This record gives sequence, structure tokens and C-alpha cells, in this order.
Amino acid sequence: MAVALNDIIKHFAQSTIQFTDLFMSRVKAGGSDGNRYTAPKVSGLVITVSGSATFSLNGVAYPLHKGHILHAGPHMLIQIEAANDIAWEYIVIHYETVRSVIDIEQQHFLIETGENHKIDYFAQQLVQLDQHPGDFLRLKTHVTFFQLLETMMACAKMQTTNNIVDQAVALFAENYTQPISIADIAERVGCERRRFAYLFDKQLGMSPVQYLTELRLKQAKKLLRTTTMPVSKVAEVVGYHDSFYFCRVFKKQYQLTPTEFRNLKY
Repeated sequence: MAVALNDIIKHFAQSTIQFTDLFMSRVKAGGSDGNRYTAPKVSGLVITVSGSATFSLNGVAYPLHKGHILHAGPHMLIQIEAANDIAWEYIVIHYETVRSVIDIEQQHFLIETGENHKIDYFAQQLVQLDQHPGDFLRLKTHVTFFQLLETMMACAKMQTTNNIVDQAVALFAENYTQPISIADIAERVGCERRRFAYLFDKQLGMSPVQYLTELRLKQAKKLLRTTTMPVSKVAEVVGYHDSFYFCRVFKKQYQLTPTEFRNLKY
């Protein structure tokens, strides 16, 4: 089944998850394996080491090879058919979701990352670290697990990168201090406004307006923390020429006025 990349990223970024265990396995060339179930109570990531196979979960078939990583939910029926030319070797990494924000840990879906040596490296590091006892190595295992997830998500985003959105992000960074509009940016990247908003949201998970607002407010926070610049001047520097409107937007985002935020002790 298809799950939006932004939802996958949100799951790994905002849910409370932890590495539990892993194993490596192999299916001979032309061989099969199945009539068994994925582990109960945990989710898994199936990462190809070499070869290729068709991996079915609850009757849904996925082509697996380097560059395709399969996410499996708990207690799902497995059927594997390895390709005829070479044995399929793979790693299954289990993780537990302690607190879920989006409920996709129970689902099966494909993550298209493209081939990337860092994914291979972190997966093999996990295999090596998981063989040894000790709290320090256990800590290192957890860190490596999240490095693997970060690399996977970065690679997956690169597979769907849209040049129009990249151009727009650069234009926002260059012009957020000016009274620019979304229509202006859409015109400059050569895209109809509605189409531009759709592509932007699809890639970044937020509307162009939300992105511009967050960009401006993050810059405002930096100025409030690091300078004694009056609030009205901060508003102007980050692109708000109405300081009262700036204060309303800031409070809506952070539940504090700019002055209250500046007076917080860090």
C-alpha cells in the first residue's frame, strides 16, 4: 500500500520509537520462504544486502532490491520469492512504537530510497553492534538506528525532489525580508499558483504560506534572543511592515508575545 513520504517522515520524527532487535537471513536463488508471520508487537524494516526478491505481506507483493526498503507491521503473513539469478540476502530491523502520532507503524509500505552506500553502512553497523553486550554499545546501537532512519528519509526525499520547489525555497530565503507574495514566487519559478502550492505541500508537507511564516518567525526569534532591536524593527527586518500584525502572528505561533519571548530565561 502507498503511504505519503511526509507521513513516514512525521512518524519517525514525532512518534516515540526505539530499536529492539534485528536479524539477517538468506533465500537461495529461485527459492522461496513463507507461510509465517512478521514479529508481533513490533514493526520492521527489510533492507536488501544483495540480490532481489518479491516480498509479499498479507498478499501484497513488493519488489525488493537495493534502493527499495520495505516497512512491515506486526503479525503479517509473509511470502518471499527470490529471483533466479542470485541468492537474496537481507536484514530485518525491528523497532517498537511507544507513542504513535500518525498510526502507520501497523502498516506495510515501500520506501524508495535509491541505492546509497550510507544506508548499507549504517545497516551493517547495526548488525555488528547488536552482537555485543554493554550499555555503551547499546547506546551506540540506538544512535546508529536513528542515523539510518535519517539517511533513509533524506534519500527518499531526493527521489521525489521537485526543481520548482527547490527554486522556491531558495527564493524565500533570499527575499523573506521583503513584502513578497506567494503569487510572486509562483510566477518567478514559472508555475501556476495552485499547481505551485500543490507541489510545495507534496514535497515539504506544508503550504508556501506556512513555510514563509515559519521562516520569518524563526528569524525573528533569533533577533529577539541576540539583539536589543525594538520589536517594531525586528518585524520590519523579517518582512512584516505592520508590527501589530507581526505580534499577532508571533503570539498565535508561540503563545507568547515577542516581548514575552524576549524576556524568557534560557
